[in-house]
Amino acid sequence: MIVQIYHCNLAIVRDYKSAPGKNRPKGTGRFPDRPNQADIRYLPPTGGFSDRALGQLLELFEFVGIPPGGDSPVRINWPYLRDALGLTQEEARALVMKARSLGLLPGLTIAYDHERWLKQSRDKGCLAVMTYVQRSDLSREEGERASAFCDSIDELRLQIISKVRRKGHALRHVFVVPNGHLAPRSTPVPSARAIEVLQTLPPALIKRGYHARLNSYGYTKLIQLAINAHKLGYVARVV
Repeated sequence: MIVQIYHCNLAIVRDYKSAPGKNRPKGTGRFPDRPNQADIRYLPPTGGFSDRALGQLLELFEFVGIPPGGDSPVRINWPYLRDALGLTQEEARALVMKARSLGLLPGLTIAYDHERWLKQSRDKGCLAVMTYVQRSDLSREEGERASAFCDSIDELRLQIISKVRRKGHALRHVFVVPNGHLAPRSTPVPSARAIEVLQTLPPALIKRGYHARLNSYGYTKLIQLAINAHKLGYVARVV
């Protein structure tokens, strides 16, 4: 397998389109059956701070819906929007609701300084593992193949945690993201066989104590990663 491992404290991967593209090979399989069932949404952890109240404060500002309501800690400053846009308050409100209905402004989020966040947090984020199954993997014994994959994850995790030099720090979330763009110029693996191999990886990681999930296969995706600014933030491996 060819893998690219990203050390992130934000990872959002969601299915964008279910219709096949014009360049999509015929007969390409999909996992799971319906889009968005295996989407990933990992935000900077608020539970990893020694000051519990600080984590709770950050969690309150993690997402503020529009229009604000309920127990939201933030309210929209309608007079400011009205004056800045040169509109009446009713027109400004209608414009905000239009942006919301189009999916352009679903909510307000905290501005993350990702490097500082992980430096202060005991939870050292997640690993997003872009993975491509090669034809040679089909002839390998399943246990040996999964073990080699897990070993590469263990090696990187230990390197990251050892840099902290303090006890109580964790890096346990791993997301396996199928990525055919890593493919070399060779005969592609049949999709059904590739999915079979990919599905064996999260259970193997779980046995080693990770919180692991397999992202979808065969869908067009929107990917957002916040990668940390150190040499272990991105690592390529052939396992």
